[in-house]
Amino acid sequence: MAKFSPSFRLGNIEVDPNTDQLKCDEQLIEIQSMAMKVLCYLCRHSERLISRDNLRDEVWANTATSNHTINNHIYSLRRNLAKLDPDVKYIHTVTGGGLSGYRLSETLTYYDETTAPTSLGTSANLDVETLSNDNVVRKPKQTRPASIILLSTLLCVVLATIIGLYQFYKPVLYQDVQLLTELPGREQAPSVATDGSFIAFSNKSSGDTSWELFAITLASPLNIVKLFDSEGNNDNVVSISPSGKKIAFHRLKGGEEGIYIAAFDSLNLQASQERRLIPLKQNNLSPAISWLDENRFFYSINEASWAPEKIFLFDTVTGNQEQISSPALRSSGDFANMVSPNKQWLAILRSNSHGGSELILYRIATQEFINTSVQLTDRRLNVSFSDDSESVYFIDDMGYLSQYDIEYDESTRISEDQFVGYWPLKIPGENQFILQQDWGLSSLTTEIVSFNNPEMGGDGSKNLVVNNGLSIRAIEGVNDNGFIFVSVKPNHQIELWRYKDNKAYKLDQFAEKETYRYPLSLNWQRGSNQALLSVGGSCRSVNIDSGKDTPLCPKGEFLYAGTYSADGQAIYFAAFDKKQSKAVKMGSSGYPIESLPLLTSANMVQDGGNGYLYYRVHPDTDIFQLDISAGTTKKLINRTYITNGYTTNDFVVVDDGIYFMDKPKGQSNAIYYYDFNSDVVRYLFDTPNLYPNIVLSEDQQFIYLIQSAHNDTGLLLVE
Repeated sequence: MAKFSPSFRLGNIEVDPNTDQLKCDEQLIEIQSMAMKVLCYLCRHSERLISRDNLRDEVWANTATSNHTINNHIYSLRRNLAKLDPDVKYIHTVTGGGLSGYRLSETLTYYDETTAPTSLGTSANLDVETLSNDNVVRKPKQTRPASIILLSTLLCVVLATIIGLYQFYKPVLYQDVQLLTELPGREQAPSVATDGSFIAFSNKSSGDTSWELFAITLASPLNIVKLFDSEGNNDNVVSISPSGKKIAFHRLKGGEEGIYIAAFDSLNLQASQERRLIPLKQNNLSPAISWLDENRFFYSINEASWAPEKIFLFDTVTGNQEQISSPALRSSGDFANMVSPNKQWLAILRSNSHGGSELILYRIATQEFINTSVQLTDRRLNVSFSDDSESVYFIDDMGYLSQYDIEYDESTRISEDQFVGYWPLKIPGENQFILQQDWGLSSLTTEIVSFNNPEMGGDGSKNLVVNNGLSIRAIEGVNDNGFIFVSVKPNHQIELWRYKDNKAYKLDQFAEKETYRYPLSLNWQRGSNQALLSVGGSCRSVNIDSGKDTPLCPKGEFLYAGTYSADGQAIYFAAFDKKQSKAVKMGSSGYPIESLPLLTSANMVQDGGNGYLYYRVHPDTDIFQLDISAGTTKKLINRTYITNGYTTNDFVVVDDGIYFMDKPKGQSNAIYYYDFNSDVVRYLFDTPNLYPNIVLSEDQQFIYLIQSAHNDTGLLLVE
């Protein structure tokens, strides 16, 4: 619990650090101890601006504490204070003039055992001067000469004028971040009404549930309303019509997939009379939708699994549609679109051949496409317009909220905080944005657990092995029954860690320059202290003892899912050739690279060390065996589903068989074992999540997997 004096009052709220409780009138809330420590620290230093570095150094006492962690505790505090006293904003974010931090807005009343409550900073007879964290002294207020008072007044007027002019001319910086929604699970894909009064969004409460649609008014964000009473619709990607009387959305319910339209009651936040307008195939997971007027909307789909996404304009009255864009076949196409408030522009995010995206503007009246200078390396993004339709908002590659000026083709950062969230949505008429928390990289997202291997006599019981407070995205077994793993920080950089002798520790010599970009995987060169890190289409050789890494893959090659050959003299990779996967072989020193004609469609290869190669074929998940000497192949394992085709270890080959992950239809995700001798598949145990990373300890007594540790994320209000 927080170290502070006994209970005190902040504004209208009673604070009791000894019980971690907040109280207002008869309502009582218990908060986390760390959140209480943050609140008490702000109170002890209420006379000054508190920076994140202050909190990092003096509350967490850990310079490695991320901004993301601090932001989350501030969000939590603000939300709990708002529950008790919704009319007062207790914690303000201050920026400008080179300063950035937090300050309390309300007066503080401190209770001790010998004096009556005194409101600090508001007494008519006392000035308050803080000498230390826990002591306040009061001194008599002195009378000042009239000339000094007059001079002080003039200086204050001049200073106020200067500050006012600065506030008028300075660029708007969006720094104040609050948690807007807090349903259990994950929120995504928000849409805002034209008048800015309410938003609709999708929520998935757990891995076993489907996406459902919800709405809130921005005046009462705690009152969250579910749009449809029925369960299991798997509704997502909602878009509100200009009048607010209709919504369009994507429904993925089995056999009923498509883009739907429904009547919407904006007063009661209820949808009804939904009907399917555009049937879709299951491969169209998230078509972007944006209304042009009350009867027409733009949407993006790919007409086949291999085809790029194209944008169409659909008329809900006539049922007619018109193709708008024709992106290059070598790209994934146009995956985001947004209509400007004046209905003159359509902003498009188009994927490129390098795995990134670019902003394209479509002039609706003249049907003209205009390239812009906005080039991004991510594709999990969206855009929105300013109220005057002269600017486009986006998240840049460094995670900053940014503004693109259409007339001058220039971009400017309008926030000082990195990686707060993505999918920026401007609220009409307000200097506010809604951002989606990055649940793929939020802290405490994943951890490593071990299972006692049933194939080796274990009972399949599970134990937590590693939770380092970061997102763990790739693991690989090494010697001494240990493993190495990659963790992702909120700024998208990756760290390399080692687990040995029941301890996990960071490998400090790893150069944290790599940015988290799929494909990402690890593979160990057996009998050595070297491992291969495949990341972002290239690879690096890594020392598993120190973390020291050096580039290995040649420039200009897009290679992923690297695995060492059994003798360690070569590395097998998957590569892209005109959007089709193929296997290649590279010398362990990075040269030469040669194609493997018998594995033209393989997207991951493992050398069993017994004269056979084992591989997947894109885009399927089945596991095949190649007899190297005979040049013949056969399918060993029929498999239904894996979540990521870029991993190196959704199956692991050992001397007697193959451990693999699968999720048969209607069943849970589980680990299975294929026996070479009997040609029989045996079920071992259910897995906690779908992360396709299987690692065996060197003695095969334990199977290590990744599981979710914390998935609750929401929508953020940024102003």
